[in-house]
Amino acid sequence: MRENTRLTSRDVPLIQLGVYQCRFPISEDPSVPGGYRFCAGPTSTDRVYCDHHHSIVTAVDPRRARPSPQFAQRRAA
Repeated sequence: MRENTRLTSRDVPLIQLGVYQCRFPISEDPSVPGGYRFCAGPTSTDRVYCDHHHSIVTAVDPRRARPSPQFAQRRAA
């Protein structure tokens, strides 16, 4: 029986990442150079993260969102 040694998208050390692969750190691994494994999912040309991790990184925490300023409206005299 042959063991499946294929790396999954969550198993890639930084040194093995390609140009358009997600650089979101997934787990620590002291056995690889750099000490982390990365997502390596496909990215667009203008992003360093895949769509899933980009949405996580750019999400706004509703507890920290500021309410829009309320301006008093003046009535014309």
